[in-house]
Amino acid sequence: MQPKGEVNGFAELLQRFERNISILGRSPRTFDNYSRHIAAMALHFGCLPTELDEDQIKDYLYELQQRSKTPSQTYFKHTVYGLRFMLKGEGLPYSHLHLPSIKRDKKLPTVLSSTWKRGKLQALQSELKVKRPEAKAKTLLRKCPCCKTGTMITIEVFGKRGPPEKYLMENKLCL
Repeated sequence: MQPKGEVNGFAELLQRFERNISILGRSPRTFDNYSRHIAAMALHFGCLPTELDEDQIKDYLYELQQRSKTPSQTYFKHTVYGLRFMLKGEGLPYSHLHLPSIKRDKKLPTVLSSTWKRGKLQALQSELKVKRPEAKAKTLLRKCPCCKTGTMITIEVFGKRGPPEKYLMENKLCL
């Protein structure tokens, strides 16, 4: 689908594009996907994508959005990202083609977050009237392991994992 013989200068552009992607350590699949979308654009207009103006790019991207029947818009995104990568490799600024920014949804689903699980557990426990036992500080009277004299009093109680490693070194007490 790459129009090497149909659009003048596309073969050279594609070689530079492949070289730049390879140098930056991207996978061959990245080159395949991006070049496929750039080639489709070059075939559509019959010229190199770097020779297009802002209105042509916007019309083409609008057509891609309208053509898509799914909310994924993967084809649209690959086209925009491929154009950005190509512009970067050719030393042109992103503003050369006035490409749109694509919003990223950085939020993870809250369904499995710790706060959600804790809230659900507490609601379920209160609904079932389950009482959680409270941790009581154990008072152990024993001799100090360092000096073998005196009586040790427990100041803090830790869970099954025990105290943090630094805690043991910083907080040794002898009474």
